[in-house]
Amino acid sequence: MSTPKPVMLVAKREFMTRMVTKSNIISMVVMVVAIAVLAIGAKLLLPDDAEPEATRIGVDPAASQLTDFLEGSLVAGPGGVAVTELDEDAGRAALAAEGDERMAAWVTGTPEAPTVLFEDAPDPELVAVVEQAARDAVQAEVVAGLGGDPADVQTALGSVAVSVDQVNAAEQEFDPGQWIVAVVLISLLLFALIGSGSMIAMGVVEEKTSRVVELLLSTIRPGQLLAGKVVGIGAYGLFQMVVLGGALVGVVTVLGLFPELEVNLGLAFLLMLVWFLLGFLVFALLFGGFAALVSRQEDIGSVTTPLMFALFVPYYVTMFLVPAQPDSTLSKVLSQVPLFAPFMMPTRAAAGVLEPWEMPLALAITAATIPALVWISGRVYRRAVLHTGGRMKLSEALRSTPA
Repeated sequence: MSTPKPVMLVAKREFMTRMVTKSNIISMVVMVVAIAVLAIGAKLLLPDDAEPEATRIGVDPAASQLTDFLEGSLVAGPGGVAVTELDEDAGRAALAAEGDERMAAWVTGTPEAPTVLFEDAPDPELVAVVEQAARDAVQAEVVAGLGGDPADVQTALGSVAVSVDQVNAAEQEFDPGQWIVAVVLISLLLFALIGSGSMIAMGVVEEKTSRVVELLLSTIRPGQLLAGKVVGIGAYGLFQMVVLGGALVGVVTVLGLFPELEVNLGLAFLLMLVWFLLGFLVFALLFGGFAALVSRQEDIGSVTTPLMFALFVPYYVTMFLVPAQPDSTLSKVLSQVPLFAPFMMPTRAAAGVLEPWEMPLALAITAATIPALVWISGRVYRRAVLHTGGRMKLSEALRSTPA
């Protein structure tokens, strides 16, 4: 039997055993529905980022000269000012009206000395808007009295622009949107790697306990069996990531949640899938090889705990280091370390601080370590998979390999 065929047979068995089960199908459907429901709930509860409404102000006909200056006010809010000419009775009635008929204030008096009437407590921002409009109106009148054109003056004033510069360059920091995306991505990655690694470890020990591995190794080699497990469970883990992560990205995009987010969610998700594959190969090989050192389910923790630490350490380092110093030397160096790269690279990419060479170099270094891990894990697995009784020491498994 050629080498690829037994590997693919084992991979198919591992994938189908976990995929085509009623519990898995139900749980996947429930999680996708939960993601959709939570996204719809967030859409309904989050404030609507519609265009800001204009502030409605009534103006007495005697002060109508202020209308143009109020509507063109530079100190008004983002929605600007909408002016309606109203006499005193209509103006007072509009202050107490409801809905679209309601006015925030009514202006009377003269352009030089306007009076702003409110229904309740005065709004200092509106007072400032009216005061500035009165100044502009008086200025325009004076300019016209001197033989000038007020429109030219307003054009000249509008062309005034202040430039801002600083001596020291600003430090690169995460904005809240980038932080949320980064946390979600690396958290999904962490749980996917833990779940997939644990499945491989439990499968290896279960086969040893039930002695099934002895039957399997009578037809295929140990390395083929381990490779099949890694490929099959990796495919299952990737399927879960695509379905759940794709559902999350899809509903967020379709519903238009977080429109101010400056991160390309689709690209960030694809990048996470790439790092999941590389991270899975790095950690799954270690989980599968080291799990063969024990023969009972109760002893799995003794070999998987160090590997869990190897996952949690880069996760928490990424959580605390990258947001504070995304472009520091330490962040750049750790991003090239294979155990840290799957977490740090997607996070720094979300922050937009990567140099063009960093991502390709990290991918190449991580990929280059996989053959070494294949050799180590395969050596341990071949030596320990048929060992029964107490836990085999790692040094013993590495020292000798059966022919």
